[in-house]
Amino acid sequence: MFNYSRFYRLYTFHLRKYYEVSQQTLAKAIAIPNSSLSKIEAGKQEMDEKTFKKVIDFFEKIDKDFRFSFDSDFVKEVESWIQKSVHSFVMMTYESMTIDIKRFLEATNYFHSFAYFHVLLLQALYDNFVDIDCMEQVKELIDTDYFQDNYHLAVLYDLYGVSVYSMDKKILETQIEALHTALGYCYTMDSENLRGLILYHLIMNNKIARNFTTSLAYFEECENCLQKAGAYRRLTHAKLNNANIYAKIQLYPLAEKIYKTLESTQAQINETIIIVKVYNSYSWYLLIQEKYQEAFIKAKKAQKAGSKFPDIYITMAYANYKLGNREESRQAIFQFRTRFSSNVRADFIRQFFVLLEKRIDQKPLPDYLVERLLKKLPDFRDVELEMVLYPFLAEYYQSIEDYKNASMIQSRWIKYLQFSGS
Repeated sequence: MFNYSRFYRLYTFHLRKYYEVSQQTLAKAIAIPNSSLSKIEAGKQEMDEKTFKKVIDFFEKIDKDFRFSFDSDFVKEVESWIQKSVHSFVMMTYESMTIDIKRFLEATNYFHSFAYFHVLLLQALYDNFVDIDCMEQVKELIDTDYFQDNYHLAVLYDLYGVSVYSMDKKILETQIEALHTALGYCYTMDSENLRGLILYHLIMNNKIARNFTTSLAYFEECENCLQKAGAYRRLTHAKLNNANIYAKIQLYPLAEKIYKTLESTQAQINETIIIVKVYNSYSWYLLIQEKYQEAFIKAKKAQKAGSKFPDIYITMAYANYKLGNREESRQAIFQFRTRFSSNVRADFIRQFFVLLEKRIDQKPLPDYLVERLLKKLPDFRDVELEMVLYPFLAEYYQSIEDYKNASMIQSRWIKYLQFSGS
């Protein structure tokens, strides 16, 4: 049931802050004591409809473009969009909804109404869908204390947990804490789909934070929830991430079992994006295992399936280099350079290819190029180039009998493996 009194209080406070009107000025305009308005905003005294209408009259007079709608049906309409958006979030079908959500949000009559806070929540969902950082906005909405029911609070805290992609440790800790709060609200109600979504986000955020064991601990419950909810697209992505985590901690047989299952069921999946991701990941972890021919084949399949992931060219170039296929390695590097414009990730990979070409041509590796690439490694942990670069450099330095640098590289490699949890 809609709580008008809560809305009157919180919306009045919002308007006063937005238009930079003092409490004293507004109290005088609506003919109530300043102390009464202070108590209302503090939640110690209720505001009635008559007083709220005076508030609206005041702000409509100072802003000719501001018009408030008293149509209570707007709340139901916006809430319907929230429900549909959350469902599409779970099912991973939200991309097809974004245009319609945007059109709905642009209808200003919904914004200036009893649905105001619901519109803010819908806006946050939309921003998340189109990769707009909405962390601050979600936090502000939580802090309003408008939503009191567990469903909306679960959605809000889940959004806060995924509202921005970050590898910063403090931000990740804050996000993971928010997701735990969301999960707590979710356990108080019957919502398998929302619980599955939150668990999926906990898996992903812990993966980014390199808490691999924690990520794996959530998977069984997440899989069960998504299965019951019929969220097969997200379930497939969850399985792929489960495989990737196994691979990161070098449980390659477990990872490969999942990769093979996903690959063999691609006809049923009928999902180009996930198939591309399977081949992207599968090829990389075959490369790390020094299964160069198999790695190259999977990378080519990723390319054929339409992969736009620059890292697969590392696999194709390096695998052919290790197989002694120099021209094929050169060709992969050439394809990379023609297909990827300059950006920070592509430039990073491009620097590795300069070194790789030197080795293909049997030329020495300039120290300054090696050092420059080594310095950039911490900024691109997600590329995992260390798993290729370190053995590549160690092999080179050993070949020229530079055992000092070979030892240094081996030491850095060991430290990286300890850092990565491998």
